[in-house]
Amino acid sequence: MQDRDTLHGPGFEIELGERQGYLRAHVRGGADSVEVSVAYWAALGAECRRRGVSCVLVIEELEPFGDPGPDVFETVTDAMVGAGFRDIRLAFVDAREEVEANEMGMIVGADKGLAMMMFSSESIADHWLRFGGRGRG
Repeated sequence: MQDRDTLHGPGFEIELGERQGYLRAHVRGGADSVEVSVAYWAALGAECRRRGVSCVLVIEELEPFGDPGPDVFETVTDAMVGAGFRDIRLAFVDAREEVEANEMGMIVGADKGLAMMMFSSESIADHWLRFGGRGRG
């Protein structure tokens, strides 16, 4: 199911790399779906627990959902909570969509106690993880 630096799952692959103060996770695959998202957040959460990670930068490079409804964001953020992401500071960059396309997920996630921010570039996300405040989101 996984080797040391790459996680594999149904419809995705996550390349992992240690950075100064956080884990970088680059998610690649085909079309995004609820099933793919739930599976990759579960795999990444398990890996974060295994490594004792408290901060993670996720770069998602999947074909975007057509027009996800509120139920998609509810399901995916529930899966993130179940995977332990309430205890992990999360910076998220969607390489194929504008930040606004994921804004609802950030709002729903914040309501569930997730400390996450969406970014349009990896460099800004990196800066937030390394130098931003240590409070929630």
